[in-house]
Amino acid sequence: MIIPIYYVLALGFALVAIALAGIAANRNLIVVMLGIELILAASTIILVSFISGMSNPDPSGVVMLFAIWAVASAEIITVIALYIYMKSNGRSFDISKLSKMKW
Repeated sequence: MIIPIYYVLALGFALVAIALAGIAANRNLIVVMLGIELILAASTIILVSFISGMSNPDPSGVVMLFAIWAVASAEIITVIALYIYMKSNGRSFDISKLSKMKW
């Protein structure tokens, strides 16, 4: 049984909406980064659904998919490093206090 592309697109857009609501409602750095990661995952789902729906898929879509994965993995590495730095120094994860960080 093949799932229609409309259901997959609805899932992708629902994930984007949930992520945007989480980013807008919360001021925690980890939640904001999780929302951004969820948006990247939703864009991957949407891109894969478009690629699979084509009769003759274009290879540039696959290249874009790998670019999205590279950005997502770089974001995860950055968040882990920032989390370890902020946790070891006893800093707050509130976004409004990030401008007070001294490097």
